[in-house]
Amino acid sequence: MVSASSPTSGEPASPAAAPTPTRRDAPSARHFDLTAFTFFVIITGGGLPTPLYVIYQKDWGFSSGILTIVFAAYAAGLLLMLLRFGRLSDRIGRRPVLLLSLAVALASTVVFLLATNYAWLIVARVLSGMSVGLCTNTASAALTDFEPSGNRSRAAFTVAIITAVGVGIGPFYAGILAQYAPDPLTLSFWVLLALLVAAVGATLAIREGARVAAPPTGPERRFIRVPADLRPLFAMAGLAAFTGFALAGIFSGLTPSFLSQDLKITNHAIGGATVLLAFASAAVGPILVRRLSQGRMLVVGASCVPVGLAAITAAVWTGVAAPFFVGTIICGVGFGVSLRGGIGLLNRAAPPDERAEVFSAFYVAAYLGLSLPVVALGLLSDVVGLAVAAVTLATLISLVAVRVLLLRPSGYDVGTAESVPSPDPPPRGSA
Repeated sequence: MVSASSPTSGEPASPAAAPTPTRRDAPSARHFDLTAFTFFVIITGGGLPTPLYVIYQKDWGFSSGILTIVFAAYAAGLLLMLLRFGRLSDRIGRRPVLLLSLAVALASTVVFLLATNYAWLIVARVLSGMSVGLCTNTASAALTDFEPSGNRSRAAFTVAIITAVGVGIGPFYAGILAQYAPDPLTLSFWVLLALLVAAVGATLAIREGARVAAPPTGPERRFIRVPADLRPLFAMAGLAAFTGFALAGIFSGLTPSFLSQDLKITNHAIGGATVLLAFASAAVGPILVRRLSQGRMLVVGASCVPVGLAAITAAVWTGVAAPFFVGTIICGVGFGVSLRGGIGLLNRAAPPDERAEVFSAFYVAAYLGLSLPVVALGLLSDVVGLAVAAVTLATLISLVAVRVLLLRPSGYDVGTAESVPSPDPPPRGSA
């Protein structure tokens, strides 16, 4: 068993180590780019329906409670895949799981195109969540496998940028098409369908590059787990991911109501552009702090949480637009920096044959942050009003962020400089 300090030491495996599974193909820039494209398409599709919900709700006349169920359906599908199949690509390889993710995404898109009532929406969002749940951890691990120079820092940076930009681009282009193009509830999904077909071709051109874990010697685990020696580090990264994604969740839940009810803005393109502003900020954030260590990135991301949430909730209470958009930018930066720091830390620490499983646990924490606040906001706002619900959730999430700032896992150098590429740690049992 590798000690707690081994994953961050940057030491290559000893030549005398016992034989372990090796990469079947050397990492290459081409496989890296193809994986990045597939990841981007899946993430874009996951966020695409956001500005369309108000149209569905108006056309089909369902309640805010039903809309909350639609949000929860996406989260349920996503978390089920992460929890139950989070280690699948460690067992059978990255490419088969990416292809499975694309197949589920295609099914989800077809259901959206055929939808005639909210029941279809729920099914489509479950499938969409399943697709994203299968893809996120697998693509994150695959990008690390395929990074041409073995620079795990660059791989983590790429994952963070794709996640932030993809989640923002989907609602943006769907909002533009919904406002200015015909067939607002179908055209964006036809575009997505074409992108998914292209992604299938790209994924078929990827050759397997991961170390596949050795066959289990005992009973197969049904659900993911974090290795015991990584748990102190994971606590910091996972809580930071929860708070960062919670910023995005609160923002996504507040934006439609605030724009339409308080600011009287019903233009779908503006709604999509507002979402894009948040996630463009999330993409810029990691660039601004790229010279910081991953641990310090988590501190910066957690520090953005109370500030961004305070600005947004102030806007909801006062009905003033300016603090809302300032809070949008701060929340976006906090989301992106937290994601970048957490992925970077775990990328350095996780052994290659357990990398997808560790990422699955990380994304479980992240997407709980993205989904739970949205569902809670919908339920609470029906009881106590939107403003009180926003303040309550903002306070709770800020307390979690403070906890992140207080965590300093022993046995790990979370302040190691980011810019130096580090080789993969040896698989467990090899030293």
